[in-house]
Amino acid sequence: MRVAIAWHGLPYYAARLIRPVVNKLGKRIAIIATRGPQSPEEIEAALGSSICIAPEDPHLRWSQLGLQVPDLFFHSGWAYPNFRSLAREVKRRSGTVVSMVDNASKHNLRQEIGKYIFRWRYRPQVDFVMVPGASGLELMKLFGMPEGSVYTGLYGADPEVFQLGPPWRERDYRFLFVGRFISRKGLRGLVEAVRLLRSEGADFRIAAVGAGPMRADLALAGIEVYPFTEAAAVARMMQNSRFLVLPSFEDHWGVVVHEAALSGCGLVLSTAVGAHRDLLRARNGFICEPGRPAPAMRQALRADPQWFMACSFESRQLASAFGPQRWSQVFEQIYAEAQRRGSLA
Repeated sequence: MRVAIAWHGLPYYAARLIRPVVNKLGKRIAIIATRGPQSPEEIEAALGSSICIAPEDPHLRWSQLGLQVPDLFFHSGWAYPNFRSLAREVKRRSGTVVSMVDNASKHNLRQEIGKYIFRWRYRPQVDFVMVPGASGLELMKLFGMPEGSVYTGLYGADPEVFQLGPPWRERDYRFLFVGRFISRKGLRGLVEAVRLLRSEGADFRIAAVGAGPMRADLALAGIEVYPFTEAAAVARMMQNSRFLVLPSFEDHWGVVVHEAALSGCGLVLSTAVGAHRDLLRARNGFICEPGRPAPAMRQALRADPQWFMACSFESRQLASAFGPQRWSQVFEQIYAEAQRRGSLA
């Protein structure tokens, strides 16, 4: 079968995630992307293959890309008209369409209304769905996808890059934040927590890796600030940190959480971080309310070396359920089902 994967803004981690599938299929697979934060050359190097840059055309056709209509098409969600147009063409040729959806279940009015829009407008164009984890699975059930048509494992970091760091005592940073420096990430609460805990006498180092308008706020609070950089450098920061702290008001899943878990970090996550249902347990971290990480960070500061040894093991164990190997397994299952459907048509 001919296969195509279309990923909006194809990021580095996604290129590494799907690389085993690309290596296996070779010329039978086409990778399509819109322009993202990294250059096409960087993405092609991470992917080990060339990519086709798709225009933002709501009526995009496969012929415009110089490609044949595939038998199996994965695309990143229903939010992008150009990919939906390609999906409709695949369905008209009796192909199989897989929607990659990263939204999380939020139990709000918008999603209650959205389930009817999805069932009426998008469901006829979707055979299977890939989601990051448990929260996405719950959402797709609400939206009416049948049992057995939704697979977890959409997101994940590369375990070859994010490896287990040194023991607890050898890690310099108690806390690390990685992400955009914006209020939605709960950073006002993080700044308040750092000031409060230090006023109580706690002595710890905390770093933040990223970029955004709240950079100065973080620096003024005594948080060491570093710019976004290559994945290997972020991995070294994680291996040198005891806890990842992510007090977001909204985070659909959070690949950064998986990166930290692979690095053996403990986790301090808000209930709004989708990955907390997959990667956080009582043995490897602490949960907090969005924008209010101080109590959980206080608990983390009290953790002893023995607890952290078990914590690090638990994080790695939970992380093993996601990544390139999981993506390949799901791909194989969907590929086999698409073949079966094709033979019955």
